[in-house]
Amino acid sequence: MTQRLRYAFQIAAVAVAYYAAARVGLLAAVAQSIVSSAWPPSGVALAALLLLGLRLWPGIALGAFLLNWTAGVSAAGAAGIALGNTLEAVAGAWLLGRVVDFRPSLERARDVIALVVVGALASTTLSATLGVASLWASGAVAPDALRRLWFVWWSGDALGDLLVAPLLLTWARAARPAVRRLEAAGLLAALLLLTALLFRNPFAYVYAVFPVIVWAALRFGSGGTTAATAVVAALTIWYTLRGLGPFVASTPTENLALLQTFLALTCVTGLVLAAATAERGTAERALEQEAAFVRLLQDVAVAANEAQTAEHALQTSIAGVCQMTGWPVGHVYLVPRDEPEVARPSAIWHDDGLSLREPFRRVTEATVLRRGVGLPGRVLATKRPAWVLDVTRDDNFPRAGAAAEAGLCAGIAFPVLVGPDVVAVLEFFSPKASAPDRTLLDVLTQIGTQLGRVIERERAAEALREREALLAAMFDQSAVGIAVADRSARFIRSNRAFQEMIGYDARELESLSYLDITYAEDLPRNSDLIAELARGVRSAFTFEKRYCRKDGRVIWAHVTASRLPAEDGVPLRFVGMVEDVTERKAAEAELERYRAQLRGLAARLEAAREAERARIAREIHDELGQALTALKIDLLWLRKRVPKSSPELAHKVDGMTAIIDSTAQEIQRVAAELRPSVLDELGLRAAIEWEAREFATRTGIDCRLQLPEGQPGLDASRGTAVFRIFQEALTNVARHAAATQVLVRLDFTPNALELTVQDNGRGIREGALHNSRSLGLLGMRERAGNFNGNVSLAGSPGAGTTLTLTMPRGV
Repeated sequence: MTQRLRYAFQIAAVAVAYYAAARVGLLAAVAQSIVSSAWPPSGVALAALLLLGLRLWPGIALGAFLLNWTAGVSAAGAAGIALGNTLEAVAGAWLLGRVVDFRPSLERARDVIALVVVGALASTTLSATLGVASLWASGAVAPDALRRLWFVWWSGDALGDLLVAPLLLTWARAARPAVRRLEAAGLLAALLLLTALLFRNPFAYVYAVFPVIVWAALRFGSGGTTAATAVVAALTIWYTLRGLGPFVASTPTENLALLQTFLALTCVTGLVLAAATAERGTAERALEQEAAFVRLLQDVAVAANEAQTAEHALQTSIAGVCQMTGWPVGHVYLVPRDEPEVARPSAIWHDDGLSLREPFRRVTEATVLRRGVGLPGRVLATKRPAWVLDVTRDDNFPRAGAAAEAGLCAGIAFPVLVGPDVVAVLEFFSPKASAPDRTLLDVLTQIGTQLGRVIERERAAEALREREALLAAMFDQSAVGIAVADRSARFIRSNRAFQEMIGYDARELESLSYLDITYAEDLPRNSDLIAELARGVRSAFTFEKRYCRKDGRVIWAHVTASRLPAEDGVPLRFVGMVEDVTERKAAEAELERYRAQLRGLAARLEAAREAERARIAREIHDELGQALTALKIDLLWLRKRVPKSSPELAHKVDGMTAIIDSTAQEIQRVAAELRPSVLDELGLRAAIEWEAREFATRTGIDCRLQLPEGQPGLDASRGTAVFRIFQEALTNVARHAAATQVLVRLDFTPNALELTVQDNGRGIREGALHNSRSLGLLGMRERAGNFNGNVSLAGSPGAGTTLTLTMPRGV
């Protein structure tokens, strides 16, 4: 059947149903041949549009038109009435479906109220108004009867909406109550007998039927209520039309009003009570479900806390979920750490019918899913729960064939997260198609969070065990001695290297403290450092000390000690890293002895060099000076005897005399540089003044002196060393500083001499201060070091350089 043909058939069916219901309704027409006090077609029309959709409105229009046209109304009048009936149904259905979120099951009080207000009271005004207007326009109704006719029309349509529409809505799609045939038969018998009894007596109290309606509402829900109300309405109208019952004792208008009021109250009361009962049942079921969810969460939490392994917690959890939800199959996919894009099947299962679903299990255990593939793959990709209504029809479920063979249908899965990473996916399957339950998904998400904590705790414990094993291996196998002491400094643990270093075994060390094995001279300093460590003044210290071995030998050790504080900051343990440096200490002592020998040799060489310079200076000054003086005397004698007639010879003699004078001056300069006589004759202060004048004369650099009165009282060798360092400092200024001024300060203290040379040149770079290739600086420091002196440099680029010499005065 094509879609268009099916649509036409539906329209025809609605038209037929409307027409048939209308013919029944005309049996109660009292005011006018086509105006009934109970109009079932209005309920049929409203229910049809609510259940099948607004697009079937042509069926209502067709049925209404045919009814009125065949009842003797003109075509125009019939069309007007049909328009009113159609607009009533369309407006009521649209408002209920689009505005008030109406549910046809009528299991909520708000749905019953919406049906009464919107469907029965409001929308029916359209049909009554347009219908009466159409009859008046066609001349079928006199003007003075319009008001009464409008009320009958409106109340009849409203009664039809209240009686017929709920009956069709509740029995068409709503869930039917549990079958209680004996009770249902008793209810029907009670309705028939009670109604017959009440309506055969004109003075009976007809509202006595209400307890039976309450019975139907409480025990059979909305469907039972609408059926009971329909039976009561049918019997009431049947008895009334035959002149029986309490609704025939007054005028027709009053009888109609009483009848409609009774039926409306019966219907509304039953529907409201049934809806309230259904809502209470829904609330109780929701509460029970919530309680079941809470119990499940508690069970999972307890199992997670008591589980020895994550696998046991997962097994317990899937069993609990299957038991609570009634889903028979549960399985766990695991995500390896080294393959975060892959979900691999595990051996963790729960299956109520293992033999029936063995093929699905085999396929699952052979199926590895990548991110986004299959139900677990989707969860792995989105990190959120997933619900598939029917996995056998899902295009992204590779195990669909095996699931169909095993009789499985619905599937859900949720992730187990550790931080942002999915570490496992739990999947469950049911043989029935089930719509997604948001509450259940939220609970499963919480279960996934709890399981994630279990796995995270297990991973942390595993990592802790690995670290402990690693630390234990490092502790025991370390080549460096390690010892742990308690708050009283008594050893509680030590490694083999420390035991071999000290000569005690582990048990012997546990009865000792560091006080027992520390060399006496090192003990005060060691105790002070431990006290500072305990008070928190420092967190660690490094110290070289001596230990007394068990065999009596003394060894040197490099100790690094630190504390392990508790939560309150009080140290509970002290850890020491001990390295045997006895050989290094011996090597250092030997090296220091060699260095002292080298310094002594260098000092002797320097003294010898200075003595040789002094000797050479004296010989140059004495021997060459005397020779040059004799030559000059001879030249002067010869000059006096040169005849005036030989001017060229006289000029030559004068030139030789000048050469001799220049040579004599140069000899004096060389002798002074080799060993300034002023240093030996006048002392260090005069030598510094002389050297400063010579420096200013040679370089043009202004050299200012700040010298104290008197001599520093140094021995000759120390004075020579200070002077040579001063010479080297001025030489460096001339070569490298590009200075215009030099300030020289000499200060005396009772124990030392301090010489400062400060220039205003380009300054010295940081790297040049410790340059091992700076021979001049090394020479100055070596000269000072021979007498336990010190040479320091300070300066920065663009701010000049300051050299400071500190020399002990000696004896």
